Amino acid sequence: MQKPKLIAAGAVLAVAVAAGVWALVAASDEPDAPRPTASVDATDPVGVLRAAAAKADEQPYKLTVGTGGADGDATVVLWDPKAKRGLETTSLKVPTGVVKIERLTTGPDVYVRVTAPDRRVPVWDGKTWWHVGAPGAPAAKQGLDNTRLASTLAAPDGVRQTGVREYAGTLDLRGSGEVLGSGVGTVLGDRAGAVPFTASVDEEGRLVRYRIELASQQSQTAQLDLTYSDFGLSVTADPPAADVVGEDPPANIPGA
Repeated sequence: MQKPKLIAAGAVLAVAVAAGVWALVAASDEPDAPRPTASVDATDPVGVLRAAAAKADEQPYKLTVGTGGADGDATVVLWDPKAKRGLETTSLKVPTGVVKIERLTTGPDVYVRVTAPDRRVPVWDGKTWWHVGAPGAPAAKQGLDNTRLASTLAAPDGVRQTGVREYAGTLDLRGSGEVLGSGVGTVLGDRAGAVPFTASVDEEGRLVRYRIELASQQSQTAQLDLTYSDFGLSVTADPPAADVVGEDPPANIPGA
């Protein structure tokens, strides 16, 4: 099994992020304060996208993250932004099969379970939920935070409408290290100030498709391809049973 394949959630930032660390939650467990509702000018693309980014924190949703390629690697997130609870599942293809990484956030605590297609790494047994700490812990902020990716759309530039509720433009990601991971600035370099994106919103102004174009260390383009769906779904995220929880996770557990 190739250990470098086990990298930050979604594999799409495999070229950008150090192995095995990413974050699922914002830094606070406090309930979000109610936001005043305001009308959005449909003829103002920037305003539409900013409002769509904010709506991602208003109700539970399903998020699918992929590369847009044929490798089959993908991450699925079921997330309740107000309760700060959810389950993130990443599937990564390896020569011997598929490695599955599950990250469970229960509100006050985060657990990770890794299932490998063989048993050469005993702690990837698919049974043990490793307690990796509390939401917002410094170690968890080193990698991709899927639950905050919509926030990178809050300050788009050069936005143009390309179709019915479809938009394109560029993003300045130089200040998005806490969301995209500590390695993204190094990988993108000067390109981080103007990264191309496309986005689509639904009839209610919610973000449903969002694609960020990223560059690998080999200067080849990789896509961070997001699909938001199932708005308002019920998210269950209870702590694992005590007899399957492991403390003091080893370094090869993502987030440890």
